[in-house]
Amino acid sequence: MSATAGKVGILGGSFNPPHICHLLASVYLLETTELDQIWWLPVHRHAFDKDRELVAFDQRVSMCEAVAAQVPGIRVDPIESELGDRSWTIDTVTALRTRHPGIEFSWIIGSDLLGELPLWSRWNELREVLRFLVLGRGELVHEEALPAGGRFEVRDFQLPDVSSSQVRAALREGRETRHLVPAAVFDYLLEHPGLYR
Repeated sequence: MSATAGKVGILGGSFNPPHICHLLASVYLLETTELDQIWWLPVHRHAFDKDRELVAFDQRVSMCEAVAAQVPGIRVDPIESELGDRSWTIDTVTALRTRHPGIEFSWIIGSDLLGELPLWSRWNELREVLRFLVLGRGELVHEEALPAGGRFEVRDFQLPDVSSSQVRAALREGRETRHLVPAAVFDYLLEHPGLYR
């Protein structure tokens, strides 16, 4: 894919820390769709009040970049740090489309978040400029669950039941995390033992 054209899937999130589902979802979509790349977009600050446990943005970006360095097709874009105090998805997407006018972007989302989409800032605009790639996590997603007016491609794909909050809890309690995070993140956490304790 050139820097000015192609198809890119956006995986936004806290990446606090990146866990194995981020990697599995990305590799699955790279292998089974027409996407040329998956861009990981760590949130700078949450639009909602969920910042309490966020470690520094630079550290989360570094963990993401450690994974991307080992997996062709994954790229990390720290754009949200340039968009002000808190950014909304529509602001991020608008900035990306301005910077990369030849790229067709899709937003990757879990089926558990479908009900929240109409509550996202300027949803009516967002659904006009994005296609949503929905990972069904092994559950069939019925058409009536899809918000009206959006463009959706639903994939029924079973991911492990892993979350960043589970990883943080395991680290605080001194439990094993090797099975919860990509190898590059595991190594980073070993090198920064106080990060989540």
